[in-house]
Parts: sequence; structure tokens; C-alpha cells
Amino acid sequence: MKKNTLQKSVAVALTGAMVMGTLTGCGSSNTTTTTDSTSTETTTASTEAAATTTETTEAAATETVAGIEGWEPFAEKVTLQIPVYDRGDSGNGCSDVENNYWTKWVQENFGDKYNIDVQYVGITRSAVMNDYAMLAAAQDLPTICMEYDYDKLAAWEADGYLQPYDVEQFKQIAPTYWANMEENGLTGYTKLEDEDYLLLGKRPYGNTNYTFVTFYREDWLKEAGYDEYPSTTTELLELYAKLVENGHEYPLGGSKVSGAGADQNYGFRDRPQDEVTWATTGDYQIPALSTEAQKRFLKLENELYNKGYKNPEYYLRDASEVEADFINGKTFTWSGYVSSTMNVLNSFYEANPDGDLGVVVCADKLITDETWGSTNSFRPNNVFGAMVGFANDATEDEVKAAMMYMEWMAQDENLFTMTWGEEGVNYTVGEDGNPVAVGDQSGLEQQQGHNNNVDYWMIVTASKSLGSIEKDIAAIAPQGIPEDFYQDLLDNYYGQLALYENGDANVDCLFATSLDSVTEYGTTLKEDVYPEYRDQLTMCAPEEFDALYEELSQKYLDAGYQAIIDERQAAFDDGLTTRLQ
Repeated sequence: MKKNTLQKSVAVALTGAMVMGTLTGCGSSNTTTTTDSTSTETTTASTEAAATTTETTEAAATETVAGIEGWEPFAEKVTLQIPVYDRGDSGNGCSDVENNYWTKWVQENFGDKYNIDVQYVGITRSAVMNDYAMLAAAQDLPTICMEYDYDKLAAWEADGYLQPYDVEQFKQIAPTYWANMEENGLTGYTKLEDEDYLLLGKRPYGNTNYTFVTFYREDWLKEAGYDEYPSTTTELLELYAKLVENGHEYPLGGSKVSGAGADQNYGFRDRPQDEVTWATTGDYQIPALSTEAQKRFLKLENELYNKGYKNPEYYLRDASEVEADFINGKTFTWSGYVSSTMNVLNSFYEANPDGDLGVVVCADKLITDETWGSTNSFRPNNVFGAMVGFANDATEDEVKAAMMYMEWMAQDENLFTMTWGEEGVNYTVGEDGNPVAVGDQSGLEQQQGHNNNVDYWMIVTASKSLGSIEKDIAAIAPQGIPEDFYQDLLDNYYGQLALYENGDANVDCLFATSLDSVTEYGTTLKEDVYPEYRDQLTMCAPEEFDALYEELSQKYLDAGYQAIIDERQAAFDDGLTTRLQ
């Protein structure tokens, strides 16, 4: 097992204390020591020399200015390549993520000033690891390698994609960014292999996942005789039956399994969780086929399919067809990240002017279902947002340019413009002095990308913040639509926060080691093996499900999942993981 050392972050979880970076002071002693026999002339000369040395040192220190004020343009143009997610959803932002109004804005306001050619590199959101592997094979990695998941960065370092950096140099070039890391307790997460490889953006409200919500047809709910959204899976199944009775064919729609985080089973686990099961099979990256929680999840999928609640050809459909179903009034729910500008909702109300929507709100106490598990539990985010490394073949100047970009984006005025856009175009100012986003930006030259340009400013923070959850939810609540979801979104946040504080929602286990088995088997399991087995289990006859689950679970274990479980177990036993809180 290759030992990467994220020991500091492990220590954070084990002790429950924030690990703050240690700032090493630099100084020099210019005191001249003489013996009794040293002549006055020698002492005087030494003192004068020391004074000269002190003046020179002080002058040099005066000339060195930290941050943007100390920057000079590069003598020769430097190319800086920055990854940006290509989510394939041109209906929710810029259609060309590499070349649009905002990429040009960055070039004009940052790149041109410092003689840097800023190039954005589209990374397919659902195939991040494949895209990076292809870029690495072609020796064309972007200068900045960036992702939200620690295990991906650990794998990149283990595969030689990344180079270490000089922390003191980074502090000199990007003091604002480093100060943000210190303030948010992130300076203890920088090391791999006992060297500094990682820099981390912050994640406001990381103990929840409040920006990802499910919208539902409240008018259909009332039509079925319900006053409120069901709280258990058993009650939901009863509702779905009534929706079909009321003429809503395939009310849940459905699409094929793809991408990271597919088929999460957090709401199907027994609580409290078994710590070893949580550590060895509990992450969201690789579906946990062979576990009891995944069995419950897939048994539900089997029931939804066999009772006609899902489209029988779901396995041929992609996410855009799911959106189209919801917009066209064919499905009961749609889930996604909420933001002030949501073309899915704009299009829905245009197509369904009398449509009435609601938001599923997380209850503030754990709700269990005897058959299906802990219905309302969820996966909280981590304390950090995007994790940043520098490509192994990036030159000294290219790494410096990347550090400059991180500092520039961390400046309040630049971050504000990238998140909110231009006043009078992308946002207005409310009576309280806070920005109010324009709900429909379609057709604008300044149209922002996904979730108000988040894929461009995620390097600094995972979500924009005005300093309080009330202000922040008001800022991301969809604008320009007939309904106001502010209170539902706020209630959902507080419900999730209560579950987290009660220990009923836990972050995934972090490993202070690179897991070779995950590198070897992980991608194949989640992208090839699992989707095939999942579809078999979804479409089989209900009476065949239990036996088939046992059979396919064993095949899945043999295909590499058992090796992953064993290596995770070894890391857990060796004290190289966080612990269940």
C-alpha cells in the first residue's frame, strides 16, 4: 500500500479540532560577538559590516511585496490552462464553456495585465477521471488540476500527474487565498507523500447539502388527496400508485445510470451506522453493490420499474430527457442544484402556466421506514470545496501564473463580478442593498454559466455567500418565476443541519493513503460493471430479485470491489482514515 500522508486531516477528524497552518518566522541575528582580545578596530569594522548587512536585508524585505501589489507582468507570454466543467447543459448557461463572455472578461482583466494567455479546458463532468487520463496520456494536462474529491487528487498524485509546490512562495504570491484557507481550517489538508501538493477552496455550510433539492408537482399531490409531501418511502409508493390512477403515465420518468455519485444509498442505511461498513463501502463514488443499503435502494428501483412508475426505456435515456419530461409536464419530480437563474424552471412555467411546484424539505429528525431504512438521511459535504494541484509538467512560470490567478479570483471585487455578473444585466440591487439575480439570462451576451458561473469561481469557494444563510438562500432562490421557494429552501437547510448535528448525517470517510485498488478497479466498476448489473436488478421479476442480487453482488466483489473493501479496511485498521463522528 502506497502511503500518502494526509495525517493532518486525519488528525482533524480524530480530535475534532481545526488544524491551523504554522507560520514560520524568518529573522537574522546581526549581533557581533568578540573575545577580550578582539581589537576595537575589528569590533567597529564588524559592527559596520553588520549594520550594512542589516540595511541590505531590510531594503530587500521592503522591496518584496506580498500579493497583487508585488506582481509584475511576465517578460514573455505565459500560457495558463484552467479546467472548467463541461456539463453538457447549454440550456442552463453558456454553450461554449471554453470561450464566452466571461472567459474573455478574465483574459482582459487578468491575463492581458500580466502577459498571461488564459485558456480554459473543458472537462466532461460525468467523466472527469477519463478526461484527465486522456490529457495525461497526451502530456497535455492543464496547468491547474482541480476536483472536489480528495481521492481523485490522491490518485493523480500517485499516478504522477502533480508536482509539489513551495508553500512560502504561495503565501507570498497569494496571501488572500492562503488566509482564506487558514480562516476555514484547511491548511492541514495540503500534504501528500509528506510534501505540499494541494490547495483548497472553501465550502460555506459544508455540513449540509442544501443547494441540491427536489422539486415536485404540488398540484398533482393535492389532486391525489395529499396535503403534504409523504415522509417515508412506503407512503411515497402509495402516492405513486395514485398518480398512475389519475392518468400520469410513468410519473417518475428516469434515465440511465452515469457519472460519479450514481445511486447513492444514504437514505437506505441503518442508523446509527456501523463504522467499518461506513469506512469500507460508504463513499458515494463507487456504488456499494453487495451491501444491505444498496439492496434496499435497488429493490425500490425494481418496484418502481415493475409497477410502471418509471419509463420502461429509462436505460436508453439521458439527463436532458429527464429535464424535458419535467418541463413538458410529464413527471412528478425533478432534482438539481438550485440557483437564482434556472432555465429548467423558467421553461417549466412557460409550458405549464398554471403549474404549482413545491420543494421537498428535509425533516429535522431522522425518519425511518421499517422496510426501506433511514428515509431522510443524506450526504453532507466536506469542509473543503475544490482541491487544486499543479500539473507535473507545468513550468515555474506557469505555476506562478496559476498562483496569481487563484489570488486574483479571491479578490472580493473579482469574485463578486464572476458570481453575480454585471449590475443592470445579470443582477439588480434590492432595497436592502444586496444583489438580486436576474432570473432569465437567456439570450444575453453576458449570460452566466452553470449555477451563476460556479465552474469558474469554484477554485475559491464552492458557493457564493453574503455572510448569513438567510441572505445566501435569498440570493440563490430562483428569480423571475411565479412561485417563491425561499422559505422551503431555508427550512430544508435547517432540517439538514439538525440531522447533521444529531449525528444522523455523516460525511464520507477520508483516507490518508492512495488506494491502488480504487485506481485499478474503481472506474470500471462504476462506469461499466455496476450499470449493467443495476439494470438487470431493476428489470428482473420481483420474485427473482433476492437471488439475483446475491449472484451479482458476488460477481461485483470478484470484479474488484472486494479488493477495494480490503484495502480500505487495512487503511482503517492502520489508523489512516477519519473516524465516524
